[in-house]
Amino acid sequence: MVGLVMAFRGDDAEPLVSLDPTTDSGATAQDKDGLFEPDPVFDKTNRVVYVPLDPHGVILSDTLAAANRPVEQAPSGVMLQRIHGNMDLPFSTSDGPTGFTDSGVATGFSRTAQGAALAAAHYIGYVAAGDNRVEMVTEAGRVSDPTRQLAGVRLADDTPAAVMPMVDVSFHPDLTLVKFGATVERPNGATEIRVVKIPVVWREGTGWVVQLDSTAFGTEFEPVSSEGWQQWW
Repeated sequence: MVGLVMAFRGDDAEPLVSLDPTTDSGATAQDKDGLFEPDPVFDKTNRVVYVPLDPHGVILSDTLAAANRPVEQAPSGVMLQRIHGNMDLPFSTSDGPTGFTDSGVATGFSRTAQGAALAAAHYIGYVAAGDNRVEMVTEAGRVSDPTRQLAGVRLADDTPAAVMPMVDVSFHPDLTLVKFGATVERPNGATEIRVVKIPVVWREGTGWVVQLDSTAFGTEFEPVSSEGWQQWW
């Protein structure tokens, strides 16, 4: 579990997405509607980040896209928003989120490959962002931890959160495996893809939930030649 957390936090962690270049600019039009700070900012890899006036974030659409798209197709209108002060997380016009819990955890991601990836990015981001944020996402019912893997992890409250930019989704409407990746140089000098595997289960009335007790949950490395990776963000 510690290795997973380190893959998602710290100054060397890769941030989440900016705008999806394959879609129109509908997601960014709202920055003129008084919902965001006047100027966006760059993250450490020069991606555009919008800063919402509401620390929970800004919902870009309340209507979810149909589920008949190819698994590899990116969600539409993706925008990276800096929520809770230092969590750069993706919002879309097609696959959610469509709402928040009272504490500000995003909800309402679509039952699609795209929605599963967006949900996994949000919820595992909270897991890696400090004890107070672990409590937020756990109380929201978006993380299942029956074996108490989080019990031994102690992170400073309000730890900055980020996630790697590559995504590979093995989609099933009831149980989906989302893989996030980033190229890294190993101690032996080899360049590989560092992979974090996040299983998410669909629960009626709740939506996608991260399964920390799943045998699929964990980290690994893959060759840079591995297939299946998408650059959604």
